[in-house]
Amino acid sequence: MTATTIDGLEFDVPLDHTQIKALAQLHRQQLGEAIYHEDQHIGELGIAHRSRISNFTRQLGLEQRAEFYKIYNRELRRLAVEDPLHPPHAEEGVNVFLLVVILVIIAVILYFAFVRHVTG
Repeated sequence: MTATTIDGLEFDVPLDHTQIKALAQLHRQQLGEAIYHEDQHIGELGIAHRSRISNFTRQLGLEQRAEFYKIYNRELRRLAVEDPLHPPHAEEGVNVFLLVVILVIIAVILYFAFVRHVTG
């Protein structure tokens, strides 16, 4: 059994699913924290994560590599869907009725502010 360290987590070969899920959770947490820090760049952090994972998976066989990415990506998707700050229904879009009401209000304001003074 061989052990490798990625971001402070020990990985055994053959792969352990809980270790892969823990790595995905750590990376998701680091990306979430990077959003609020000006000194960290999310793109650079993501590239660093992918680079360390790529270096690790090079030592695995094709089947093990595919299994690693399958578990890692599934866990990241699960974490993205379960994000309480950004639920999936929050991105459904704007209610059309609300949009029409807002446009009518803006039209009325513009009419009374500009058009009536110019024509009257």
